[in-house]
Amino acid sequence: MLAAIAIVFAHRVDAFTNPEFYAEDGFRWFSDAYNFGPLQALDAASAGSLQVVSRLGPVIAAPFGVANQPLVYNLCGLLVQLAPVLYFLSSRFETVVPKFWLRMALSLIYLLMPDDELNVTITLAPVHLVILATLVVLASQPNRWYWKVFDVSTVLLCGLSGPFVYILFPIAALWYLVRRRRFTLVLLAALAVTLAVQLYVSRVSPRPDVSLGGSVGNLLLILSDRIILAGIFGEPGHRNVYLAGQTHGTVYAGLLCLAALAVTLYAATRAPWELRLFGLTSAGIAAAGLLSPLVSFTGNQWLIMATSDEAGRYFFMARLAWLVTLIWAVGRLPRVWMRRTAWVAGGVAFASGFATWGYTPFTNYDWPREARAIQTASPGTKLTLPINPGGPWAVEITVK
Repeated sequence: MLAAIAIVFAHRVDAFTNPEFYAEDGFRWFSDAYNFGPLQALDAASAGSLQVVSRLGPVIAAPFGVANQPLVYNLCGLLVQLAPVLYFLSSRFETVVPKFWLRMALSLIYLLMPDDELNVTITLAPVHLVILATLVVLASQPNRWYWKVFDVSTVLLCGLSGPFVYILFPIAALWYLVRRRRFTLVLLAALAVTLAVQLYVSRVSPRPDVSLGGSVGNLLLILSDRIILAGIFGEPGHRNVYLAGQTHGTVYAGLLCLAALAVTLYAATRAPWELRLFGLTSAGIAAAGLLSPLVSFTGNQWLIMATSDEAGRYFFMARLAWLVTLIWAVGRLPRVWMRRTAWVAGGVAFASGFATWGYTPFTNYDWPREARAIQTASPGTKLTLPINPGGPWAVEITVK
C-alpha cells in the first residue's frame, strides 16, 4: 500500500503539496456543497446521472474547513484510486489469478499507467470505482460477512456514481449465467436498484447535447492512439507514439486496429471468463464514451479525442484490458524464446512512457488565499474564483 501511495504521489506531487480544485471538484461539488450544504447536495444530478462518490468528498471534507477542501478531496480520490489494487491483491483473487507475482505485476501496470486527467481527483474517482466494482463482480464467492458488506456497498456506490450501471448490470447478469453463483444475484439486485435510480435521474436531468462529429477516420485514430498505442507505450496518448496527423496515419491506424481485433477475438474465445468480461466491461465504457461524450461544451467531440489526450477517462480501463489481454496472449505463444522476446519488448515499450511521468502541475491560484477571501467576505456576497483547467471553470458561491 505504501508503494502504491508513493507511485500515485509521484505522478502529481502538487496534488498534495499545493492542492487546487480541478474542474467539477470546485465548479460543481464544492460550490453545490457550500451553497446548499454537503448532505443536501448528495442527491443532486450532474450531466444526466447521480455522482454520489464525488459528492461524498465535500461531506468528508466539511469538518476540515474551507482552506483544506482541495486536499481532502484529493485524499479521497487517492483512496478510491488505490482500492482496486488492494482488492485485487487480497484473498478474493487467489483462485482467479493464483500467482501472486502476476497480480502484483498487473497492479503495477494499473498504477503506472499514466492519465493526468484521472489522477487523485474526486471528479474522476468513479472511473477507478467502476474498475473496483467490476473486480467485485468477477471475484471469488465471499465467505466472510465483511466481504459481503464490502461487495454490496461497492456496487451500490458505483451504481449511484455515474452511468456505469448501464454496463455493469448486464455484465453481472451474464456472469450469473456463466457461474450460477447465488451471491451474484445479490449484486444484481443491488445494481437493479441503482439502475432504476439512474434511469429516473436521466429523465428528469438529461445529459447535455453536444456535437459528436463521428467519422470512421476519427474512430480508427481514437482506437489506435488512445487505447492500443497508449497502452503499449504507457502514455495518455498523443505524447510520443501516435498516428493522428501523421502521413497516412489513418491507414496505419486501420491496420493496427485489424491486428488488435485479431488478438481480441482470440481472447474472446479462449481466455478465462473473468478476462473476457473485464474486457467487455471496458469496451462498453469506451463505446459509451464515444456515443455520448462530454469532452467540451463546444467543438467536434470525436476530433478532440482523436487529436489530443482529452477524455482519458473514457479509455483508461480499455487500455488496462488491452494490456492484460496482450499479456495473456503472449503467455500462450508456443516457444519460450518468443515469450521472452515479447516480454522484453513489451517492458521496454511500456517503460518508454515514463518520460511523460510527471503530469503538468495545476495553475497555482493560491486556494488558501481564496479561502480567506470567502471567510472574510460579507454574507450574501457572490464570489467567482478561478480553478483548473481554466476557461469556463470557476467556483461560484454566495458567501454565508
